[in-house]
Amino acid sequence: MKKMIVTGNVGRDPEVRADQSGSQFVTFSIGVSVGTKQNPKTDWVEISCGGKLVDVARNYVKKGTKVLIEGFPSVSAYMNKENKPAASMRVYANNLEFLSRKEDETPSNDYNNDPVYTLPEISSSNAEVSSLKSDDIPF
Repeated sequence: MKKMIVTGNVGRDPEVRADQSGSQFVTFSIGVSVGTKQNPKTDWVEISCGGKLVDVARNYVKKGTKVLIEGFPSVSAYMNKENKPAASMRVYANNLEFLSRKEDETPSNDYNNDPVYTLPEISSSNAEVSSLKSDDIPF
């Protein structure tokens, strides 16, 4: 069994196509950050969605959207325009998850843009302060 999970930012808007049998599918690419901060690098992965994911990708996936794709990989080797050997990777998606909110659809190669959650302040007037003993902790 081959299975691949990739996360990245959509590099181009989805294109709707049809195969020989007339079934529609959607293709788009995502940029996956694989380098370091000192040596940033992006690998581009082609994504192909069929079935129920066609409508989801067509209506909600846009350039810059951060997504998680789960599917099976396929690698193709070919000769490019300069007649040099090249390869491409495609993932045939069977699961698509959105990792950015609609208003937050700007591309990011930095994982430090994760949401920051702050705990509410607890004042002594609305919280009971007690001393804990080691027997009080359940773990």
